[in-house]
Amino acid sequence: MYINIKKHILSSAILKAALVKIIAAMLEGIARIIIKKSNLTSPDMMDSVLWNFQLLNSVLQIVIIALIFLFALNKLAHYMNVIPKEDQDEFGSLQREYLGKNNLASLSVTAVNNLLELWAVIFIGAELIYDFTSIMYRRFIGMLMDALSGSTGMTDGSFVMLYNMTHGFKYLEILAAILLGVVMTGIFLNDKYLKFASLGVLVVFLLAFGVLQMQTVFLMGREVGIVWTSIIYHFTETIGLVLLSFYLSKRYRGL
Repeated sequence: MYINIKKHILSSAILKAALVKIIAAMLEGIARIIIKKSNLTSPDMMDSVLWNFQLLNSVLQIVIIALIFLFALNKLAHYMNVIPKEDQDEFGSLQREYLGKNNLASLSVTAVNNLLELWAVIFIGAELIYDFTSIMYRRFIGMLMDALSGSTGMTDGSFVMLYNMTHGFKYLEILAAILLGVVMTGIFLNDKYLKFASLGVLVVFLLAFGVLQMQTVFLMGREVGIVWTSIIYHFTETIGLVLLSFYLSKRYRGL
C-alpha cells in the first residue's frame, strides 16, 4: 500500500536529524571560542573541558535523533495500521489500478519503513562508533604528543603532518555510513544522481585525505588548524543532509 503523496516522513526525519547536527556543530564551535584551552599548542580534543563537552554533545545528539526516528516510525506505523496487514497488498494493487502512477507515492509504505530503519541505524549506530573511534584516536594523539615531547628527532612540523594524515580515519567510518545511506536510498528510488553524488563526495574526501595538507588560519586572535577531511565530513553531515532532504521531498511523492 501507499501513503498520501503529501506525507513526507522520511525526508522530514532526515531534515530534523541534519538540523540537530547543525545546532550541535554550532554549539561546539561556540564552546571552542569561549573555553580557553589549558595548552594552546595541543589539538582541541586534548583539552579535558572541550572533550567532555563534545562527548555530552554527541550523547544528546544520539538521544534526540533516536526520538526523531522513533516518532517517524510510529507515525508511519499509524498510517499502515489503518488497513489490516493482511489486506495491505491488495489495497496497494487497488491504489495502483485506480489512482494511477502519477497520484501514488514514489515508494510503498514498506519501502519507506525500510529506509527509515536504515537511516536510524546510520545516524545512531554510526555516531556511537564515531564516539568510540574518537576516544581511541584521542589516546593515540596523546601517546604521539608524549613521544614528541621526549624525542629530539621529531619536530612540531612532523606532529602536524602526522595529525593531518591520521585525522581522516576518525571520520572515514561515519562518512562511509552516511554515503551508504544515500546510495541505498538511490537504489530504492533508482536514482542515479544520488549514487553519483555519493561517489563524488567519497572521491573528494579521499583526495583530501591523501593529498591536502592542514592549513593554518587566524580567527578571533586564535591560531586555528583546518583539516580538510574534517571540513568535508561536517559539511556532508549537515548541509549535505539538508540538501538531500529537500531533494527527496521535492523530487519524490510521499517520501
